[in-house]
Amino acid sequence: MSPSVQVLAVLRRELDVERAGREVMVTTAPYVAAFVVLAGLAFGPAPSELARTAAGTVWLAVLVAAVTVGHSVAGVEIAEQSWDLLRGLVDPGALFLGKLLAVWAALGLTWLFASALVAVLFDAPPPGSAVWAGVCGTLGLAALTTALGVLVASGARRRGLLAALVLPAGLPALLAGTQLTTPGVPALPWAVMMATYAAVLLTVSWAVFPALLEE
Repeated sequence: MSPSVQVLAVLRRELDVERAGREVMVTTAPYVAAFVVLAGLAFGPAPSELARTAAGTVWLAVLVAAVTVGHSVAGVEIAEQSWDLLRGLVDPGALFLGKLLAVWAALGLTWLFASALVAVLFDAPPPGSAVWAGVCGTLGLAALTTALGVLVASGARRRGLLAALVLPAGLPALLAGTQLTTPGVPALPWAVMMATYAAVLLTVSWAVFPALLEE
């Protein structure tokens, strides 16, 4: 099969697994909803206080949800004992892109859900620059999560390392995403920072992914 066909096959399999198990829907969505509600209770009840914390709440929810999504990058295949077969049959680049697109979709939906909840509960609609933050920020986090998810999936003791690796490495997305989602903040420097962050993570993750498959 050509690389593009392999990418689509991997992505289709990821979507089929999600439809069968509802992993993101069952675990990530309730977690994000609880996170936003608890953040509102902690920062509220003054509307002005909630509005100031709205942007940070969205991106904290996305960043921490990335850890949950990361555990599913290779988790199903390892549980089914088909991971070795999959990485032997599929080109590393195609496997990375297929997994990346699935994780990007999951984090993008997480960002949309968190943004909608914050807009309603905090009465803080995001500015237009938040869309750029959502697209680039979740793409960068998806590349990071895909690579680290594969790295830690091969050993049970490594799974606890995922949060310790993802959360610090995701701080630039948290910072730039929060600024781009805050009304009145100059968008251009933060948009450049977010695009650079996503480009660097995509490049590095693509380069090291074949080596990670050998772990």
